[in-house]
Amino acid sequence: MPKTLTIELPDEIYEGLQKLAEKWKTTPERIAADWIVFQADQVLNDPLEEIIGAIDTGVIGWGERHDELLGEALMRKVRGEPDDA
Repeated sequence: MPKTLTIELPDEIYEGLQKLAEKWKTTPERIAADWIVFQADQVLNDPLEEIIGAIDTGVIGWGERHDELLGEALMRKVRGEPDDA
């Protein structure tokens, strides 16, 4: 059975949801609810969850900093720097 969840959002986020709702002909609440369901499903049913941490990369903090480290590597590639810089 569905449950009701009450949340507080910063004004600028709610205003963004209102604009999307007008554009998509729905409500801010519907957009937020659908987004939460989608995101929760992604986290709760992550097929890679069971192998997280199974590979030793030799990079300290890789698990917590992977986005940052991948971003740095991409920027080095864009600048034409060697991979091991």
